Amino acid sequence: MKISKKIAIAAIPAVMALTSTNVDSKILLMSQEGWEVSFDGAANAFIMKNSASDAPSTSGGAAFTPDAPAAAAVIGANDDTSIVTGLLPNVWGMTLKAPTANGLDMSARLGLYTHMNGGENSLGNGQINLRETSGSISGSFGTVLVGRSLGIHQSNAILNDMLLFGVGAAASAGNSNTTLGRIGLGYLYTDFKPQIAWTLPDLGNGFNAKVAIFDPDDVVADTAGFNATDKSSPRVEAQITWNGDLLGTGIGMNLWVDGTFQNTERTTAQAAAVQGTVAAGADDDSDVNSAGVGFGGKFTYEGFALVAAGFHGNALGVRGQRSQGSTLVSVHALDDVGKERKSYGGYIQGTYSFGQGTNVGYSYGGNFLKKTGNDMNTTGVMNYHIMHSGMIWHNVTDNFRLIAEGGFTQKAWYLADDEQEDSFGGVGAFFFW
Repeated sequence: MKISKKIAIAAIPAVMALTSTNVDSKILLMSQEGWEVSFDGAANAFIMKNSASDAPSTSGGAAFTPDAPAAAAVIGANDDTSIVTGLLPNVWGMTLKAPTANGLDMSARLGLYTHMNGGENSLGNGQINLRETSGSISGSFGTVLVGRSLGIHQSNAILNDMLLFGVGAAASAGNSNTTLGRIGLGYLYTDFKPQIAWTLPDLGNGFNAKVAIFDPDDVVADTAGFNATDKSSPRVEAQITWNGDLLGTGIGMNLWVDGTFQNTERTTAQAAAVQGTVAAGADDDSDVNSAGVGFGGKFTYEGFALVAAGFHGNALGVRGQRSQGSTLVSVHALDDVGKERKSYGGYIQGTYSFGQGTNVGYSYGGNFLKKTGNDMNTTGVMNYHIMHSGMIWHNVTDNFRLIAEGGFTQKAWYLADDEQEDSFGGVGAFFFW
């Protein structure tokens, strides 16, 4: 294939294109035969200052032990400085597109995600993630994608979050991966998963829709013997969006509803373990139905933008979905005896653009847990995890952004005397291409 020297600038695809950034930054190489290869990505770094106070204790000032498995959720007062990658890793992406033929567009996508965090040895041990590897075909029927890509449920919540280009929670020097932003503090992480996804053609009147089946996850309990891991059925997720103007007022609106459902059987041993604890409040069945609904909207008027989003889930947990607990919140999708936990949360965010590339924003949100009967008898189960965050950013050029960020989080556990507060603040920069 002969590649010409023609270079064009276009929007970053995949995750970067779906965010609220206005940065244009793709290198596009085209052949005489109509093949296209494009490269895109971003690099970022932040220097952050973190501190924690009011480490919780039980009655009488006794040491506090959180419910398994995340003993690291409770830390003593600390004060550290760290240089970290933010919520977004450093990204190097490549898209290959074939010439249009018979009304069909076919392309393949590869995305490598790296970061600098983790370890103090001279060789370094920052992780590399292969988050995107997929092929897609588009035509009058819409677009069908097969491969690993971003999930659907909760995707709009994270893609509209200003902290996507910041640090947010978990910015300590001991972190060995990216930070959390607002994940677990207003929405659940959607993650990059193997999938077969169908984006429907434009439905008209501002409506669009997407549906996909996914590789199913284990549904994890605080005690491993009560997990649900017999994954005989795929997970199903879907989303409907609407874009338009509010009654001709000039207020732009983007509304969405999304959902997820997965039925997961327990193995014979897991089912027997659950049956043996029915009297203690466990579910008297051999499978788990994990499901959730997310909803929200973004409203824009001149330089103002308001985002409001929420979710409610059953057997989804409070940070990731189904299989991901957290060293921050000490809770999984199922309790110590395998009973499904319910969780809910949301966030509200306001931003304003002053023009000339300068913006300011504030957001507040959190995730909350409805305790099971067994949880009520267990010290150290999370009640909630909330965060206030402020940010100011300036686009120095179309490819370079400076960011200053600050805020604090609160964590609370059942039967603990005190909450724990973590504050953070720092500065950083993004380079887009």
